[in-house]
Amino acid sequence: MCGRGGLDYDWARLWEYFSLADTAPAGGIRVLNLSPSWRGSDGVHWSRVPVIRFDGGERRPSGLVWPLIPRWLKGELPKFSTANCRSEPDQSFSETVAGKPTFRTAWKRDQRCLVPFSWFFEWDQHSKPKQPWRVLPVDQPFLVMAGLWDRTPLADGDSLDSFTIVTTGPNQLMTDIGHHRSPVMLDPADWDCWLSGDKEDAEQLIKPPPDELMRAHKVTTRVNNPGYQGGDLLEEG
Repeated sequence: MCGRGGLDYDWARLWEYFSLADTAPAGGIRVLNLSPSWRGSDGVHWSRVPVIRFDGGERRPSGLVWPLIPRWLKGELPKFSTANCRSEPDQSFSETVAGKPTFRTAWKRDQRCLVPFSWFFEWDQHSKPKQPWRVLPVDQPFLVMAGLWDRTPLADGDSLDSFTIVTTGPNQLMTDIGHHRSPVMLDPADWDCWLSGDKEDAEQLIKPPPDELMRAHKVTTRVNNPGYQGGDLLEEG
């Protein structure tokens, strides 16, 4: 799965890498420990993440809430996990999603997106306590994950767009660090197919990422706190 990550880049770099429409704004984003929106003692901490969607024949960025908010919750944070949409090895993704009311409308309507992370964190499920790892791209500025997005109406008549990350079985790296799932990663040649291609073609992209795409190192257990943003999160633990 992918339930924690990091965003650290300038907008200009995002615009250039994805050949985005219009002109990049100044500045950028830096969130060392990104989690899906979560409930704290002081209320909900909402997480908005830049994702890429296809609009008007062009790739365009949007800040969407993570995780996906089902339509029927009308903007309320779900009490069940929707940060990831899991694929299954023994059936097609369309069959899997058909049994998931939270995600099936997004898939049916071809509401697919690209989710660029600078890195993500994962935990060794076999160690006690669980050891966190930071997973990074080997030679690219982003790990580009496959996502689904949906729109839910709000009580005030407005709407909210949110997304989930599609996951699949592990590659060798994920297996080596003790985890049984991986985000679906998309090569630049496959971006447009995922964003706007036929379902049958997009479904073929749901597979474990190449082993040479990522590298990983251990990090401090302080990452377990979703509110922690210390620079030691980037150091080898």
